[in-house]
Amino acid sequence: MQNKECDIIITYCWNRVGYNIVRSLASHGLKVWCADTSAKNICSLSKYCTGSFVYPDYTKDEPAFIECLKQKVAELKPKMLLPTHDESIVVMRHRNEFPDDLLIPYTNEELLTSLANKAQSTAAAKKVGIPVPEIYHSVDDIKKYPVVFKSVFGNSAKEVYYPKTKEELLKLMDKYKNQESMLEEWIGGTDYCVDCIRWNGFWKATVYHAIVTKTEGGGTTTQREIVNVPELEKYAKMLLESVDYNGVCGLDFRYDPETGVVAYIETNTRFTGGLATSVCAGFDIPWIIWKLAVDGKYEDPINVRIGTKTKWILGDIITLVGRTLALRWDSKEMKQVFTFSGFDAFDDFFYDDKIAILGEFSYYFGKLVKNGKLNP
Repeated sequence: MQNKECDIIITYCWNRVGYNIVRSLASHGLKVWCADTSAKNICSLSKYCTGSFVYPDYTKDEPAFIECLKQKVAELKPKMLLPTHDESIVVMRHRNEFPDDLLIPYTNEELLTSLANKAQSTAAAKKVGIPVPEIYHSVDDIKKYPVVFKSVFGNSAKEVYYPKTKEELLKLMDKYKNQESMLEEWIGGTDYCVDCIRWNGFWKATVYHAIVTKTEGGGTTTQREIVNVPELEKYAKMLLESVDYNGVCGLDFRYDPETGVVAYIETNTRFTGGLATSVCAGFDIPWIIWKLAVDGKYEDPINVRIGTKTKWILGDIITLVGRTLALRWDSKEMKQVFTFSGFDAFDDFFYDDKIAILGEFSYYFGKLVKNGKLNP
């Protein structure tokens, strides 16, 4: 029988991001309940999870998803409901259906949606003076290939392509002709992400860069390192201040330290996939947003350790399989994938909670069997 004590319910708990949120909050003594469409996952199997429940898929039945959350809030009486991914937009759409005293530390639905829209957020970034890639409005505008073709909504590099020829691009444009998309200049360098919190006057950010990405060309990181790039933090703050965003956030950039070229890519109005790295480095984002929402302030020192590295174990396995199936084997990258030394922590494995990672493997394997995809 599950413990009915509950300080916080977190949603979208099948992955390593939810897991690191659970670990963070539970380590500070909070009773954390985990919710997801799956019954067994990395969070529900963790010893740090007080209890768990399954809700309907919000992408298929939004009213049922909200009704389930409302019932669980009434039953468990948590102080906070914490969406961790894109379901935050759905929850905030129905904010007035939840108790007024239930803390949900996100801004309004309209702003979440606007920033999540890559075309709109790129326009907003350009307006305040942040460098952005050149946007092409037709195939005839393109100066050179490859280019970036992507859906204006999406995550984990889904529906992001790098066509190398006009013929490849035209096929993609025909495939997605009924879907809002954007076409932009390809920017070299490496993926960088600014993990940040802006909340009623509080501001703090860290920057990590990708060492290995699960998909070629960028996207979800499997290995990353905390770096000191104040310029990117400045740009992130400029954009979020211009729209008065409050909450957790991650802004993606392409950056080449050798040439100094910087380009804004997108904003994730949620916890980022590299959360484990920031937390490990000393920027305990889940706990800080809890304190800000509950107490209205956070005054403890935040000392971020530059050079902190973490590795997502399962993510590297998926990278290995994906590159092998695509016959795109880069010896340097594969050597890094097989490396386990030199990391300060792993995203999805801790010796004090060994069983949890089995839930992650089980979830991904189930999705692979069901959908035939390595990127659920």
